Amino acid sequence: MNRLLFLVPVLLLGSIPLACPADETAKEKTVSFRKDIKPILKEKCVHCHNRKTLPGRVSFESAKLAFGKNAQGKEFIVPGKAEQSLIIQSLTAPVFHEKAMPMVGPRPTKKDIEMLRRWISQGAEWPKGLAGTIRPTFIPKE
Repeated sequence: MNRLLFLVPVLLLGSIPLACPADETAKEKTVSFRKDIKPILKEKCVHCHNRKTLPGRVSFESAKLAFGKNAQGKEFIVPGKAEQSLIIQSLTAPVFHEKAMPMVGPRPTKKDIEMLRRWISQGAEWPKGLAGTIRPTFIPKE
């Protein structure tokens, strides 16, 4: 009888699936540039970060422009390395820090920043052509 009492919990534990890191990674949804990233960049970034408003600075109008480097040689987006990407460093800098972005207007939400972080960590795939083009909806005068 004692053996039976011991075996029941062991059998029950054997039927419970155990979570492992691989399961968590598999559950993490692939971030879509078109559905997840493009709206964030369009709403929060490209109205200033375009070739007309800030000539010679980073532009998020296309992949060709966004995957560049700043004057110090640091990359704006480093595929696979979110924390090395200037975009993540700027969005997570304290509000009054000189590198904090955006300089004006509401900052992206924590959810938006996490989405950008995941997208970059997943390789920062940015489609070519019209699907990867972001046009500013307005250009600030000052």
